[in-house]
Amino acid sequence: MMANSQNVLVEVQDLQVYFYLHEGVVRAVDGVSFQVRQGQTLGVIGESGSGKSVSAQSMMGIVPSPPAKQIGGKILMHLSENGAGYRVVNLAALPPKGEEFRRIRGKEIGMIFQEPMTSFSPVHTICLLYTSDAADE
Repeated sequence: MMANSQNVLVEVQDLQVYFYLHEGVVRAVDGVSFQVRQGQTLGVIGESGSGKSVSAQSMMGIVPSPPAKQIGGKILMHLSENGAGYRVVNLAALPPKGEEFRRIRGKEIGMIFQEPMTSFSPVHTICLLYTSDAADE
């Protein structure tokens, strides 16, 4: 997924999240890749259990562990450096409870949880990812 890093805000590459249960391994997310660019909104639509929420939880570092474990992939945040360029941080490589992840979570990336009583469809859920460049605010 090569892209102009000036436009890319979030880049997910081959994300894999498995749940290790007594009954066996559930491959909740197995090879998901996408990008979100400045000014874009990405809607992820799929059946219940297709991995939408687990993908978003992985990006936020809030996957329920155990039993879940991210076993592969990258979650790259392209962070603006106050007009002095940008840096790329692999969220998948950071400790979810670590200081750097906590600084990014809530300021640079966030999640709005779905309210079941106002969903578009009782059969399908939608995960919407939106990012904005703090320099544009």
